Amino acid sequence: MGLCKVCTKLNSKKQNRWKGPYTIQNSKDRFLFYDAAYSLQKRDPETKELFLSLKFQNEKQISNYFCLGWKRLAQVWKDDPPDYFVLVPSKKKPGPKPYHAAWSIQNRLVNGLNLREDTSLRKISKDKQSEMGFQERFFHAKKAFGFIKSDRMIRGLHVLLVDDIFTTGASLNEIARLYKLRGARKVTCVVCLLSGVIESNGCSSQG
Repeated sequence: MGLCKVCTKLNSKKQNRWKGPYTIQNSKDRFLFYDAAYSLQKRDPETKELFLSLKFQNEKQISNYFCLGWKRLAQVWKDDPPDYFVLVPSKKKPGPKPYHAAWSIQNRLVNGLNLREDTSLRKISKDKQSEMGFQERFFHAKKAFGFIKSDRMIRGLHVLLVDDIFTTGASLNEIARLYKLRGARKVTCVVCLLSGVIESNGCSSQG
């Protein structure tokens, strides 16, 4: 898992087991294009440090920790499972980190839930959203993504967006808008970590 034995044992105790996935509450100050959003982990001092190690220090195996609870996702959408999933693309980075921080979720969706991946979405902006303020993120998201394939049949389908972190939700909301414009019937979002002012609640198998 990429964690020490003591931490793993502590988090496996019954009273300390995670309650995820967590439902990310909808923001009331914007129009949302995705239908629901879930986080597998909540941010606290420990998860913050782990996430920084995963994303910026190339500790790839820690991605497995942020995938804990993924099997419950199948219960959340059991009455309406996704037809495709999309790994939210990021700008290609030089150096020894050719993987996405949510690669463990990607592997489990493919091998565990037998979901197909749609790879027609690309990040076309060279700007880094992580360096932007709250409002700037929304303006940036409007020009950040585009499709490289126009023949993929999306109309009437349920699309799942997968990303590493939910801060403002600007990117996920814009990507959901693009898929809705292409005819997607429903868009659901899943992230490894919720890290923002939006609250979350533990969700039941009914979502």
